[in-house]
Amino acid sequence: MQEVATYSTMTRSLLALADRLRDLGVTRVVMEATSDYWRPAFYLLEAAEFEVWLVNARDVKHLPGRPKTDKLDAIWLAKVAERQMLRPSFVPPREIRALRDLTRYRTDLVNARTSEKQRVEKLLEDAQIKLSAVASDIFGRSGRDMMAALIAGERDPKVLAQFARQRLRAKLAELEEAFTGHFSAHHAFLLT
Repeated sequence: MQEVATYSTMTRSLLALADRLRDLGVTRVVMEATSDYWRPAFYLLEAAEFEVWLVNARDVKHLPGRPKTDKLDAIWLAKVAERQMLRPSFVPPREIRALRDLTRYRTDLVNARTSEKQRVEKLLEDAQIKLSAVASDIFGRSGRDMMAALIAGERDPKVLAQFARQRLRAKLAELEEAFTGHFSAHHAFLLT
């Protein structure tokens, strides 16, 4: 038996699809991986306790000259799966996917932080403030205090150098030299 129907990826429509598949006695659902569009359908059908196979588009070769539409693709995919000519891609279990999401998000945040730090250092260099030549970490407590003072309008190198703490206090003369630049209100706005 062959039935071709179209369902949207809205939740109610996917639930209706799951109900229809269950009514038909379907136990395995095979779908092609397309960007991230497969995820909602996969996750919902997986939660509905179907055996869901995600297959790589490369494994589902289309014949040259053969028309390619979503409906024809669905029929082709069903036939190839029925003949056991496919193997599912690995999709980690839900708990591992959640952990992956967290670690990837953390990686994105670290990358964003690194990018922002580089932007700030470039901004200071543009203003001829050479803080990074004196302080090994311009985002340490001393560096953050100095940048906060710059944002607040302080431009006197002697005053800015006095924000140094601990080991950086030994470099007051170098800090004064580093803060001799052309830091403007525009730079302060961008640093904020």
